[in-house]
Amino acid sequence: MATPRGIWLGSFFAALGALGFAAKAILIKIAYQLAPIDSTTILALRVLLSVPAFLLMAWQGNRGNDALTMRDRMILVWLGFTGYYTASFFDFWGLQYISAALERLILFTYPGIVLVLNALWFKRKIRRYEYGALALSWLGIGLVFYNDILLSPQPGMVWKGAGLVFLSSITYALYLVGSGRVINRIGSVRLTGIVVSVASGFITAHFLLTHPVSDLKQPTQIYWVAGALAIFSTIMPIFFTSEAIQRIGSNRTSIVASIGPVFTIWLGHLFLNEPVTFTQLCGTALVLAGVLLVAAH
Repeated sequence: MATPRGIWLGSFFAALGALGFAAKAILIKIAYQLAPIDSTTILALRVLLSVPAFLLMAWQGNRGNDALTMRDRMILVWLGFTGYYTASFFDFWGLQYISAALERLILFTYPGIVLVLNALWFKRKIRRYEYGALALSWLGIGLVFYNDILLSPQPGMVWKGAGLVFLSSITYALYLVGSGRVINRIGSVRLTGIVVSVASGFITAHFLLTHPVSDLKQPTQIYWVAGALAIFSTIMPIFFTSEAIQRIGSNRTSIVASIGPVFTIWLGHLFLNEPVTFTQLCGTALVLAGVLLVAAH
């Protein structure tokens, strides 16, 4: 039973985690503005700076626990490939073409995709309120997408970016479905540390196969942005979210974390001068209503 102090502290951690994840899109867009850097290079810099923390997390998680079986290792490699390699790759790529606010809202389709995947693979019945939540979320995303299409001088780029970020949402949903089957047995700290470390290997290999190592030589400002991405939008929000779930549970954490898109809209307007329109705010409200409807049950 969570104490009042635990609820307040857990909610605070959940809000900090949401703020860190919301800032990710802003930092990536800033990097694209500072230098002619592509998504693969900034992603590689991010993981090279953050992977030591996750290797330490994996090492600590392995201490005193049973050795992983070959099946466990194959599952963890698959989760690393889907959840933090392909999902991150498509997300960073898509941000080259769409606003930070639209990116964050499209990523919030993953709870609905998880529902559909569980229904298809594990025959889990989708409840009536979940259908309502899906309808609200998709209507909200449609409004924001329509708003960005109208404002963009290149609507085709918005379509491309939205499609890439939606692929990111699908692959992240695959990760969540898969991890939900093994997280209790392996442990959340152990699983996160290993999976992110595996994904970092995939990302580094991708970079080395497609870029010369000299591409890692970037202006000093890019290193500052990559460092901020690693610390404030990767390591810290994952830690804060885990601490929040431990104190107040996943449902309450997801309710607090649903303020993420609002953070992104505010940060995008403040740092990137992205416009804030009434249509965008209405769409965001619908998406948040859908997320809250699921989380509240």
